[in-house]
Amino acid sequence: MSSDHHFRLDGTEWLLRFTLLKGQAYGYTYSQDAASPRIIIDSRLRGRKRLEVLVHELLHAMNPTISEEHVTQQGKDIARVLWTLNYREVSDG
Repeated sequence: MSSDHHFRLDGTEWLLRFTLLKGQAYGYTYSQDAASPRIIIDSRLRGRKRLEVLVHELLHAMNPTISEEHVTQQGKDIARVLWTLNYREVSDG
């Protein structure tokens, strides 16, 4: 089962979809150059790992020229700070 969310980043409309992914990747960002830019994240992720992957993919969306290594480290660092500050996902309802 998937869940969709729409949001704007730097004036561009994006789709964020949590759905079951196959393979090794936890998430994908399809560039702003695409007809419908989107971020896809594995719906099985929970907790801090889910936050880390979401931040990671948002960083790709905001600046697609940053290296994978840099985005990975930034995603971990930002997620760690937010987690330490007790940011958590709250379920609808």
